[in-house]
Amino acid sequence: MKEVINLNNSTLPTYASIEEASSDVLEVISKFVGVNTFFVAKNDQKDVDIVSSFNRNEVILDSDFETLYRDSF
Repeated sequence: MKEVINLNNSTLPTYASIEEASSDVLEVISKFVGVNTFFVAKNDQKDVDIVSSFNRNEVILDSDFETLYRDSF
């Protein structure tokens, strides 16, 4: 659950996990980055798990996609 803290007169959200924060992060980035697809992923050098993805015009990568690390290049 998102909490809001006040730091130097700024209101900043805090998150319990990367999964929780990722959709807000992608929403902000989408306003500044002019690409179709970008994502937040967890990578343990064995597996790559897409936590959240943003696809502007065409769906290239879905959230919750998983693959082996060796196949992710």
